[in-house]
Amino acid sequence: MLDVQSPSTGAGKGMLIPRVTLTQRTTANASLAGGLLDNSGNLRGGAAQGLIVYQTDGSQGLYFNTSLTAAPTWSYLGDVTGLLSSNVWAAAGSTTNYLPRTGGTMSGALNMGAQIVTNVAYIDFNGDNVSVGRGANSSDHGTVVGRDAHGSVYGAVMGWSANGSESGAAVGSSANGYDHGTAIGSLANGSGFGAAVGQSANGYTYGAAIGYAAIGTNSGAAMGAYANGAQTNVAIGRSANAQGGTERIAIGHQASNTNDNSALIRGTLYLDGGTGVVYRETFGSGSWTAKAFTIDHPLDPENKVLRHFCLEGPQVWNVYAGNAQLVNGMAVVELPDYYSALNLVGSEIYSLTVVDENANQFPLVKVTKKVADNRFVIAGTVDVEVSWTIKVLRNDPGCLEDLLRRPVEQFKRDISN
Repeated sequence: MLDVQSPSTGAGKGMLIPRVTLTQRTTANASLAGGLLDNSGNLRGGAAQGLIVYQTDGSQGLYFNTSLTAAPTWSYLGDVTGLLSSNVWAAAGSTTNYLPRTGGTMSGALNMGAQIVTNVAYIDFNGDNVSVGRGANSSDHGTVVGRDAHGSVYGAVMGWSANGSESGAAVGSSANGYDHGTAIGSLANGSGFGAAVGQSANGYTYGAAIGYAAIGTNSGAAMGAYANGAQTNVAIGRSANAQGGTERIAIGHQASNTNDNSALIRGTLYLDGGTGVVYRETFGSGSWTAKAFTIDHPLDPENKVLRHFCLEGPQVWNVYAGNAQLVNGMAVVELPDYYSALNLVGSEIYSLTVVDENANQFPLVKVTKKVADNRFVIAGTVDVEVSWTIKVLRNDPGCLEDLLRRPVEQFKRDISN
């Protein structure tokens, strides 16, 4: 073992490492005086793992060869004031490109504790702000990752040219969550207290949009690719459309609502657990109104509507009606085959009206046989046409169960939601 010691007296000496210039260490030129490499870039003496040299110019300091082959791989040990591990971050795989931890610039990948980050242009951990990326702006408590991204004034941003400044949040290339908004996705826009999730989703100004190219701007809401609920409207479902007016709701794939203050739902509607269908004309105030239908007026559809209201009562009735022609003074009226299963046979209320253009005769008609086997019989003194109506109480299990839960009269304290 070689043991080099400095004498205890006299002029002390140490071990002098071979000294080379940057050119001598890195240039593949066999004729270069003092050069380490041949024309192929290999060490002139062949493989020499562990070779240590001191570079006298450029990034001065110790370099050692880690390669097992004749082609050297140099690692920088540091300058004369200290080692790499305590003073600088180095570009991954580089022997010359490094970044002092107290400031400076570099290009290429950054190696921080073996965690490699590529294409680093700018990093700033300045006080309460964090910026990563060329042109990134995180002033006043912002956090920004991405080139030209802006997250100033308590913003949080990740993505090229994303904007989450003024307490916003933006994730994605050119995402915009400016002014208390939230945007996730390339070109998503949730600025102005809005929210947008999905590429090109737009929920700016108090809106909400979820899905590719969904639009819920200006207090609207949209959920689904291409759904449009802009301007206080709501659209749920792919390509659902409620925009173009105000207070419209469209629910369902490609559902489209063109009427203000209305809701359109694609498909059959089932209300499970409700107590009926009621409405009031003035939003937020006024009394609730009985069920009705409203249609364009048949005689003036451009200017008027026509409303019909439901018949109400404390009992649940089914109504059957029709016309019968008396033959030989009699008519048998056939009722639906489910009549007896649905209704309480024996609770019928009958109404008969003679239809006769002869002003000189007044025939008598009556029910001669009540409903049995889903039919009843009418008789009269003259063979005439008779209009008939039957009202009968419902008696199916569903109706009876509902009446037990919702009796005609009930204490408010017993009503459950």
